Amino acid sequence: MSGDGEIFLLDEDVVFRDRPMRVTGRAQLEGASGQLTFRYALSDPGGAPVLLEEGEGRFALMRGFPPAAPLRTSKDTVTVGAEKYTLVGVRKLKLLDLGGMVPGVAPKAPLILSGIFEGPMGTLMRELVPGTTTQVYYLLKPLAEGEVLSAAKYTAGKDAAARSAAVRALNGD
Repeated sequence: MSGDGEIFLLDEDVVFRDRPMRVTGRAQLEGASGQLTFRYALSDPGGAPVLLEEGEGRFALMRGFPPAAPLRTSKDTVTVGAEKYTLVGVRKLKLLDLGGMVPGVAPKAPLILSGIFEGPMGTLMRELVPGTTTQVYYLLKPLAEGEVLSAAKYTAGKDAAARSAAVRALNGD
């Protein structure tokens, strides 16, 4: 996980899993205890958009479910097919800033309720905006350190690796 807490700006160039992308949407959210969470919509001309969440220096990939996905909810559980996910926490996220478009975040929705569920396949998140009936579901996949970096940091890392390889080659290692 990324321990450096790198925060990206709207229209910034980033590298996601060695693929150059651009931040096309950015939302800054604040939890009940003041912790900040950022959501990023990343895109490139040749691929599908990517939705990421960053909190406390850790990034997670947010994979949405299709609207017709067979999800069943009952009290504190969500069932997807045969897999059952149990509620482990609820976050109240207040929208502080929104730039561009971020799926699931609307400028007229200043508060998002986010339920976190754990199950055999990992973490599931169910979100809704109070006063609406629409619920959005995501599977969260934690990202390893270095899977998403600013383009400048990515280039600097590649340059350092190339210099190190050149030094090793000169030293006969």
